[in-house]
Amino acid sequence: MNKVIITTDSTADIPVDIAEKYNIRVAPLHVLYDDEDFTDGVDITPEYILKRYEEREQLPSTSAVTPEEYRQFFEGILNEGYTQIVHIAFCADMSSTYQNAVIAAGEFDQEIYVVDSRCLSVGMMLLCLRACELRDMGISAKHIAETLGDMTEKNIGGFLLSQLEFLHKGGRCSSISLLGANLLNIKPSIVVKDGAMSVAKKYRGKDEICRLKYMKDRIAEFDGQIDTSRIVLHTTCDLSEKEIKGYEKELKKLLECDEIIVSTAGCVITSHCGPGTFSLFFMLK
Repeated sequence: MNKVIITTDSTADIPVDIAEKYNIRVAPLHVLYDDEDFTDGVDITPEYILKRYEEREQLPSTSAVTPEEYRQFFEGILNEGYTQIVHIAFCADMSSTYQNAVIAAGEFDQEIYVVDSRCLSVGMMLLCLRACELRDMGISAKHIAETLGDMTEKNIGGFLLSQLEFLHKGGRCSSISLLGANLLNIKPSIVVKDGAMSVAKKYRGKDEICRLKYMKDRIAEFDGQIDTSRIVLHTTCDLSEKEIKGYEKELKKLLECDEIIVSTAGCVITSHCGPGTFSLFFMLK
């Protein structure tokens, strides 16, 4: 039994089959509707969030895993016989998950290393998969954590939003910006860099055309620098399988890569970004 295990938060949006294949354990965040407290990916789904908004125009808030929940999470894993844990946490500048995990890790004598991913969503998954590869090479948890810390700047990702309504409802977008985007049919792209999100290029037109242009632009921006061993195509749950396969086909035309992972946004990304969200994540060489 390998004594090193990789763990992360539910914001990593790791498909179940990938988590099982690489033995990655996931600590779920909370999704809150007034006095209702749901556990991300356990008793609530992205589909439910979109349906509830459609029916009631009600959006949830989200909250971090608490120190006590992390303590129980780590304790359960250590009781299985693992002696070293590398936990890849949701960006410290966006959530208290990192700090809470650090607090919990400090209560154990065993080696638990908490890494600030400096990103979110499947950017975290890319770091997890790299960590698993290092683990399977026999690398120690300490060295894995140090290596990941050096890799965070090479983690490239962002989102193309179909609408701004969810950001507006969540207080992250002004009414004027919402009105302008709706009138002009603008689809803003959000980049994640240095632990922060900011608006980059703005697209205009139908979703399909904007998404194809977005993929072309992102690949062209990092031409010759992309690690083509693994690319993640990430969408919200409302896109059909046919649509996703079409984008995957177009991505293969744009870039020769060894593996394309298709991932669906979990409850946290869905509740903040809304339906129609589309993204591309990769690492640089």
